[in-house]
Amino acid sequence: MTPSAWTESSTLRQAVEALRGWIESRQFAGYEPFDLLNSPYLGGAWARKSLPGIFLIQIGKRYGGCRFREFLQVPLSRNPKALGLCLSAYCDLARSGYDVSTGAAWLKAELIRLRSPNENEISWGYDWDYISLRGTRLPAFSPNCIASCFCATAMLELSEAFKDSEALEIAESTARFLALRLNRSFESDDQVCFSYTPSDKTLIYNSSALAGAFLARVGSLRGSAEYLGLARKAMTFLQKGQLPSGGWYYGQRRRQRWIDSFHTSYNVCALLDYQRLTGDRRFEQTMLLGHRYYQTTFFTSEGAPRYFHNRTFPVDIHACAQAILHFCAFSSMDAAAPEHAWKTFQWTMRNMAALDGSFYYQRHRFWTNRTPYMRWGQAWMLRALARLLFSNSSGDSTAA
Repeated sequence: MTPSAWTESSTLRQAVEALRGWIESRQFAGYEPFDLLNSPYLGGAWARKSLPGIFLIQIGKRYGGCRFREFLQVPLSRNPKALGLCLSAYCDLARSGYDVSTGAAWLKAELIRLRSPNENEISWGYDWDYISLRGTRLPAFSPNCIASCFCATAMLELSEAFKDSEALEIAESTARFLALRLNRSFESDDQVCFSYTPSDKTLIYNSSALAGAFLARVGSLRGSAEYLGLARKAMTFLQKGQLPSGGWYYGQRRRQRWIDSFHTSYNVCALLDYQRLTGDRRFEQTMLLGHRYYQTTFFTSEGAPRYFHNRTFPVDIHACAQAILHFCAFSSMDAAAPEHAWKTFQWTMRNMAALDGSFYYQRHRFWTNRTPYMRWGQAWMLRALARLLFSNSSGDSTAA
């Protein structure tokens, strides 16, 4: 190992251990950008109406840090998706030689406890009421596609890393939820778009693609022609929605026509996962075009991930984490990908890391929002750092 490589590896291990200590010392509980309606002062029905709810949530997201939440007595909470991301990170840490079996078992138990209520199959949601500028309404703990995919993926990784048969059964239950409870917002002979929740018919590319990739994973494990067929149709829908540039709008509605870095990466990585899991190469050119678009559009020369395709700020910690995960995933197909992963890691450590081991939320042109959100920032970064560590130690970045 060269001196520079040793220094990088040492810095990475220090970052992993500092962030893991920060998260564990708080028992995986924290604040979220969208949690303001958990305040006891904002519990009335008036705060759930569209205009007040949207205003309060956006104020909390953009300007309300920890002190503002403490003033409003917003409770610290454990977000299921945060726990899922941390569990996936622990699986990579276990593969890298860390003894995390006790923590992994605890995270599994918490995820089971925090599953969405009143659902026959296992699924997950977020632990706050959410009202979107663009129409989505999510009551606390109501199931949604994204949270369910990430939590169930963690269960699959747990089953592989720790030979946990119960975790595999949980993941298979979530696959049934995705296939049976999500609406087919669009379906034809060769395409399908899965809805974001069982109560809407959204046409959102990244959530449908992630559902398809997850069904491909379970389908390949169990030899399910049904799941593999649905996965192929979801990838076809994603392929049809790709813009000539290689990117995607967030969704098909006119008000969803923005292009950001991490949702673009979700789409591209879903295509990569599908091809790796099934051996079906029919979407390879779509995937490679999307990868090139992501790589050339969303990064400054210093390695900072840009939020949108047409402007840099705010630089968001979630975009930093997803960039590291993206380039780790593509290292077997793109010789330059490992260098890009390290470059983003180094930029993130210089510009987004706090002295206590946590990471800032967003860096704007003239100011920085230093709020250490648990799910949005810390859990995502632990997932990314653990994957980079595993990739660096094993040379295998294609593992699930």
